[in-house]
Amino acid sequence: MLKRIWITPPLAIGRLGPSDTPSDAFLWSDSPPIHDGAGKTTLRATESFTLDAKGNLTSHIPDEIIFKDAEGIRPVCPFFELHGEWTKGKRLVSGPLTPAILKSEGLSLKDISWRIEAANLKAWHYTFAPGDRIEAKLRIGGADTRVHALEGRPPKGAARPAVRGKGFVALGAVQLAKPSEEFPEIRLRYYAPKGLVYGPTDLARRISGMTLNFGRGNTDANAQNRSFRSFSLPAAQLIVNPASHWARQSIELSKLGPYPGNDERNNPASLFAIIYEPHKGGTPIRRSLGLLDDTSDAVVTCLVKAGGKRLAAQARITVGPPDYSPAGRHPSSIADNLADREDRSGPRSGGWKDEELRDLVHDIFERAFETSGQMNKDAQNDRCIWENSQTLLNLGRTSALDAGDIADLLWPQPGLAAVQNGDADALELTHAGMRKHRRQASLQYLEEHFAEDPDLFKKWIRAPLDTSQYFDRRMPALMRGSDGRPYHLTRRQWEIIAAWVARLQVKAKAAAAAK
Repeated sequence: MLKRIWITPPLAIGRLGPSDTPSDAFLWSDSPPIHDGAGKTTLRATESFTLDAKGNLTSHIPDEIIFKDAEGIRPVCPFFELHGEWTKGKRLVSGPLTPAILKSEGLSLKDISWRIEAANLKAWHYTFAPGDRIEAKLRIGGADTRVHALEGRPPKGAARPAVRGKGFVALGAVQLAKPSEEFPEIRLRYYAPKGLVYGPTDLARRISGMTLNFGRGNTDANAQNRSFRSFSLPAAQLIVNPASHWARQSIELSKLGPYPGNDERNNPASLFAIIYEPHKGGTPIRRSLGLLDDTSDAVVTCLVKAGGKRLAAQARITVGPPDYSPAGRHPSSIADNLADREDRSGPRSGGWKDEELRDLVHDIFERAFETSGQMNKDAQNDRCIWENSQTLLNLGRTSALDAGDIADLLWPQPGLAAVQNGDADALELTHAGMRKHRRQASLQYLEEHFAEDPDLFKKWIRAPLDTSQYFDRRMPALMRGSDGRPYHLTRRQWEIIAAWVARLQVKAKAAAAAK
């Protein structure tokens, strides 16, 4: 009897791309390390599946990995596989479910159904208006191998819906594979959408009616409106209702959402497109341009009728932009954040061997080196200097620092004249940072420095939930988190490095005492 079912993987990432050809599969691999560090991550092609229009599945290993073709960037379109646990004689066995296993349990593909629920709730997050929710729901029989589109629309009956009539936001598609002798497993594929932006039906009028000069003292408003002066979208993408809450959303005038009014929690780090409009006395206010994208999050549910019971399994999809640097790893991944919630106590247990801690620390610093190679540190330094000045203004007298103090937190900017005269490198910080990160990816270098200076760890690496709102030189430097504040490692990663450093220093003291 079939006891339970689950879907693997439980979480998958879909990535947008306009090409009709999904990206082939690949794995991360390592190039030979240099002096116990700075081994660069490379990509290795692996087995990739392809589905035709009828759901027939074929397999291949590509000779090369193509990320962009004549149609544009290839989307990442993950597969999900149905697994189960059942009794075989008196034994409990588990593995991928197949039609043969279902038949042995008195079941067939017709006893399976799939439910996919996708949603883009970005606009709703700001307005809390039900009409701004973009949702798509599908039900598919277990033997249906056609491609099914996920058409995102507001809930039926919602007031002032973000999309009216027959319009919809394309949130991708799903398709079941037809089990075969070569590939008998039960699989579902999610096709990521093209990465389109949708705008209000009156977009051209909004842009042509913008004020381009609010006068002195409004440089941000002037620059923002001018940046949209030549913006346009294809007619097929102008589907957003101009009377919706989202298309009329103003941060300053909002009376919806958890924090009405001019509260930055309604717009962390300016994450949506705005234009400025005159208000009372000519003071410009920020107004949503009414744009929607086709990213989403989705829940995949599989239901199996077995022995008078209905077994259920779920998996999740999150859909985001393309990975423009697939061989460059980030200091903190989704896996790191999940591990931070599941195994926060691991670094504190004291049960890890020195080699295990060493490998984990090495991996963190190698990823920092790879991230460094993707950054224009000089531009990021300029941005952080400006953001520090705005933080100082916002904090006012409550700030423990003054303008001179915050100027010393980051690296000095070379003057434009010095760069033009050849006396300074316009990318001096970028080049110097790469050299330093290459050294820091060497464990021998790190071990020597952490062992010599007991305070280096706290001085050099920002702690999670650090109370300072200012960007400074602590690692990971010049990076901004999703809340707009200085970026930091997960608590678990920070404690892994702390545990490793503590052991280094114990060994250093023991070695010194032995002398």
